[in-house]
Amino acid sequence: MTRNALLVGLVVAGLVASSAAAIRPAVPRGGGPRAPELTNTSWLNADQPLRLARLSGRVVLLNFWVFTCGNCTRTVPSLVAYDRLYRERGLTIIGIHTPEFPPYAGEHDKGNLARALTRQGIAYPNAQDNDHRTWDAYDIHYWPSFVLIDKQGTIRYQGYGEFHQGDQEYRMWANRIEQLLSEAPVAFERGPPFRLVAAPGVRINARLKPALELDDGTVVRFDSPVLTPDSAYFAAVPTAAPPMTGSRQGTLRLSVCPPGEKICRLVEMVVAW
Repeated sequence: MTRNALLVGLVVAGLVASSAAAIRPAVPRGGGPRAPELTNTSWLNADQPLRLARLSGRVVLLNFWVFTCGNCTRTVPSLVAYDRLYRERGLTIIGIHTPEFPPYAGEHDKGNLARALTRQGIAYPNAQDNDHRTWDAYDIHYWPSFVLIDKQGTIRYQGYGEFHQGDQEYRMWANRIEQLLSEAPVAFERGPPFRLVAAPGVRINARLKPALELDDGTVVRFDSPVLTPDSAYFAAVPTAAPPMTGSRQGTLRLSVCPPGEKICRLVEMVVAW
């Protein structure tokens, strides 16, 4: 195929992709694939690289875009509006900035991306996906594309194409965001709940992810490989779903984070319910 023929083919494909927002069929709750973890190392509007495992309990909207794409930039005001409306209710929007052209075009430059974020009024986190690693992991083909992930890390909705504040696609995505925000975490719906009973001298840390904090400062966190830096708030004993059903006893995998150390050790604990 000649270079001119290739360029014509790309233009036609772009016109088809951008003619209208396209939505893939909805995935029922619990029936979708697990969202691939984010592995990007370069981020803007974030203090540290974001990982979906650390966002458990929040709804996540990924926007694959590039600042030189007109379809993308015309959709950004809608995403900024979603961020303003839903961030405090549990939505995290993440821009996955995937360049379209080779590095000499300037899309790979972090400074250029930072200026584009300021120009567009984007306050939500953005990852530089210069090597297309996240793009490939999610099998993305068009700019802009969208992936909506529920509180359990399951992909529920996917789509692509430009849309605008107030139009049909904007309202559709808003409805889907609100739907996922209203869903209770599946973990609290599986099997009979059990309570983590604190031994004498043990305080219960009632954060979003249950944890036990001992008097010596050791923190026992559940389903988390690292200790997060957020403040501890102690309240009622958290309720969690059992790790297995059909039994009155199971093994709970957790991590222990001793004070003053930078690592957490994985241990197992027998839990009865």
